[in-house]
Amino acid sequence: MTSSLNTPSDKSLRNVSFAVVDCETTGVNPETDRILQLAAIVVNGEGEIVQTFDTVVKPESPADYTHGAEHIHGISEEQVAQGMPLREALQKLWEISDGNLFTAHNAKFDIGFIHAESKRVGLERQVETYIDTLALSRKTDAEKERKHSLDALCEHYGIERDRAHEAKSDATATAQLLIHLMHDMGVSQQDQLPELFA
Repeated sequence: MTSSLNTPSDKSLRNVSFAVVDCETTGVNPETDRILQLAAIVVNGEGEIVQTFDTVVKPESPADYTHGAEHIHGISEEQVAQGMPLREALQKLWEISDGNLFTAHNAKFDIGFIHAESKRVGLERQVETYIDTLALSRKTDAEKERKHSLDALCEHYGIERDRAHEAKSDATATAQLLIHLMHDMGVSQQDQLPELFA
């Protein structure tokens, strides 16, 4: 995935869009586990929501699918069976993310699953540049005074979310977190964006 920055005379972050992504999965290993739910919240640099996408995902091989920890993600097997087919969900995610800066909390986790699942359905796409709010949080905490889980950071910054471990709720919270972290880092212009990249 590549990103393209607009270059009008106004160099503020209002003219930059971030695709903030979250995946809920059946486990932690992208080689053996599967994506259950996908969400992408596109926001500009002022935190205004431009576009949203979220869906429960139906696996590409239901016979090989193991449902995983429903007590964590709260998604039933019936919901999965009626979900958007994996390939369609991933195509939509790539479409929404194109031209925007891919962002996630603990981004390597989400990217690992998106790459593995895309490969399973023949979509040869890669996230090439990304922003990780987990890394940014650690960067802005030089004294190591806080925890960096999404739960802890939502509490720290007063970010409300409907339910933890629900893709749209977590992606929306991460989008708000990104704005707080950019403010803490003093990032307000497009030429400062490289400071955010992992």
